[in-house]
Amino acid sequence: MKNINILIVEDELLIAENLAMKLETLDYNVIDIVSSGKAAIKKVNAQSPGLILMDIAIKGNMDGIQTAEVIRANHDIPIIFLTAYADDKTLDRASKTGCYGYILKPFKDRELHATIKMALSKHQEQTAICDSLQATISEYSVKNHNTNIDSLTQLPNQFFLRDLFEYFLSEHDNASASKIQKSENQPSNVEENQKLLAIICFSIDRFERIQHSLGNENRDLLIKAVVEKLTECTEYFQDKSTSAIVRLQNDRFAILLSEIKQKVVATDFANLVLERLQSSFLIDNCELFLTASMGISFYNDEKLGIDLLLNQAQKAMKYAQQQGGNKYKLHTLSLDMIVSDNSNNISLETDLHYALKRQELELYYQPKISLKTGKIAGVEALIRWNHPKLGLIAPNKFISIAEASSLIEPLGEWVLETACKQTKIWHQAGFNFLSVAVNLSGRQFKQLDLFHRLTKIIFDSTLEPEFLELELTEQILVDNVKRNIQRLNFIKKLGIKISLDDFGTGYSSLGYLQQFPFDIIKINQCFVENIDRNSKNAIIAKSIIEMAHQLELKVVAEGIETEAELEFLAKDQCDEVQGNLLSRPLPVKEFSKLLLKNQDFTIVNPESIAAY
Repeated sequence: MKNINILIVEDELLIAENLAMKLETLDYNVIDIVSSGKAAIKKVNAQSPGLILMDIAIKGNMDGIQTAEVIRANHDIPIIFLTAYADDKTLDRASKTGCYGYILKPFKDRELHATIKMALSKHQEQTAICDSLQATISEYSVKNHNTNIDSLTQLPNQFFLRDLFEYFLSEHDNASASKIQKSENQPSNVEENQKLLAIICFSIDRFERIQHSLGNENRDLLIKAVVEKLTECTEYFQDKSTSAIVRLQNDRFAILLSEIKQKVVATDFANLVLERLQSSFLIDNCELFLTASMGISFYNDEKLGIDLLLNQAQKAMKYAQQQGGNKYKLHTLSLDMIVSDNSNNISLETDLHYALKRQELELYYQPKISLKTGKIAGVEALIRWNHPKLGLIAPNKFISIAEASSLIEPLGEWVLETACKQTKIWHQAGFNFLSVAVNLSGRQFKQLDLFHRLTKIIFDSTLEPEFLELELTEQILVDNVKRNIQRLNFIKKLGIKISLDDFGTGYSSLGYLQQFPFDIIKINQCFVENIDRNSKNAIIAKSIIEMAHQLELKVVAEGIETEAELEFLAKDQCDEVQGNLLSRPLPVKEFSKLLLKNQDFTIVNPESIAAY
């Protein structure tokens, strides 16, 4: 990092020249010495140095802090203050400029060199993070201002689908259709004066494998290329229908065809899509051949709503995939019978698409209790779904659906964002000791831009990263140990804590403790249950706690249901516990009340501990 261009802002010439000589002996390049804020701003605008050393007391109408504010507002240049003023008020003013350090006069050469190295290293790291995050931040901004447009493809997104559907219906008041025929690939015609609206659900076959091979950036290029093909098809059919393409998620699209007089128009469109996909895609000098599956449903005289129509199209599409892909299927009553086992999941998946938009998701918080103090030390964030018809749905009912459909990624990101923001609110209310644990899914952990997503979430929430704990299961980590260790180390560089969830359930957990950079291990409930009466569980739990402490890891036991279990864990010096015995998961307001009570959860009887 040497040979950096440095600007000195110092109004005492002898001090400035002496400083310049020291810097040059350290292989830094001093581009100029100026004595006022005005001169400093002019020089920065002209030459943009790599670092500024600025005295706080300088000539002119602006002091060094005011000058730094102007410079930092227009330039990303690290500034180190040189000052003889060490009072709290001055240092507080200086810190608000985003400075990279300060050195108290007089200073030694070693202090100067170390401070410069630290400032340049910090700036380089922050610049790399900011550059990498720029696209993500821009996308976030666009989504906030235009929630109906998919930022990657610039197509309408799933939230706009309902509006498009209503618009198309209003365009032909006399629209009607005959009942859906049972024949799947030989659809009948309708009378000339009748009009139909078709919904085609489209998905790329084997997309999971493709995107894992390509990576996120090339995956996005492929999605754009597929959109071009779909757009070509809608343009080809523009004299036969009014159409719109909607991106539902990842590789899944809905195509609305309105003003069509025959069902065969929709099937001809699907055949054209399959035909156009036969030509290869060139992505990053890699030639790819794709196939796709499609399902088609029609708006008919039963006046079905968009949710049910999309559900029908998705059923037909999934049936096409089950039949090997590279085909389309029409939705029929017989198909309903074939896929009836999955109908509830498909319906829930459709509803889950809208759950975030409709603010139906909610976080509950279960406290983690320190066995040393008996007080709340942290909290685990747990998602719940307030379904408008089914009521409160536990995560075990919908998380597997989210994981299977890739909805787990936006869902998991929402949990992280919400948990971090809420924890920061509790910190600001005086509970600044509170840490929050969030489960990280396998899909999230494998995201190539996970580091940048986490950085942005922390930046937006302003939560100090050491108060965020990410819980991962062994199953997530076993597929590529070397790569996953690197990912965990990147996460830890942010200051985030790493927790191994469900410890002891995997066949190789003990070996991984030495390889992975964990901070916390959570003992699975199966080793805690009846620990006071089950000698095997007692031996396992005690061994885990002792071993973890030797490795300087914190131990959390979950699923505590009885006082006997709690007492046993306290005796064996488990660090923290959570479970319904202490508190069930609570919504925000109830958990806030629990914090305000400052309850002592210590219910361990010392005499009963001694009895073990």
